[in-house]
Amino acid sequence: MLKKFAIICLIVSFIGLIVTPTVEAAGWKKTHISSMAQLKKSAIFLKRSQAPVTVTEPIAPPVSANGQVVYAALASIAPNYLGTPYVMGGKLPTGFDCSGFIHYVHNEAGLNIIRKSSADYYKDATKVNVPQIGDLVFFKDTYITGISHMGVYIGNNQFIHAASRGVEITSLDNSYWKSHFVDFRRFNAVTN
Repeated sequence: MLKKFAIICLIVSFIGLIVTPTVEAAGWKKTHISSMAQLKKSAIFLKRSQAPVTVTEPIAPPVSANGQVVYAALASIAPNYLGTPYVMGGKLPTGFDCSGFIHYVHNEAGLNIIRKSSADYYKDATKVNVPQIGDLVFFKDTYITGISHMGVYIGNNQFIHAASRGVEITSLDNSYWKSHFVDFRRFNAVTN
């Protein structure tokens, strides 16, 4: 739209008319100056008409009563699988990968979720500022670029997850995990 307008201004200027319209779009003002002398010097001046828009991510609502039941069950079920071997694509107690572990323990705790990747679970959850036991912990750039690992927060700055050595409890102060930490999230299903 603005391109067409600029072309029209150029055409009008060639026949000797002076046109100085101002077009405002998405917070920017574009003033077209179109006499031949002015066009040769500077065709378009931009000036910001408003402050930049900042997009803030929504924060998850509190965990519902049903969600509290799920979180309590998670806290007792997840540790039962400590030492279970890591298996890429694994989603059973014979071997888990990180998202397979999340899928399995949440279903055991009464929250029926479908099996997805860590990146897809990240998209399905909402950011949490102050985590509580049962919230999700996400990491990036561990073996692929982007969201690539997850676990369940169990309090005391620790999380349980299916790591390369198997299901284990790890501190968020661990230098490796600290450098890959993204944020805490909560499945929307535990807030309804």
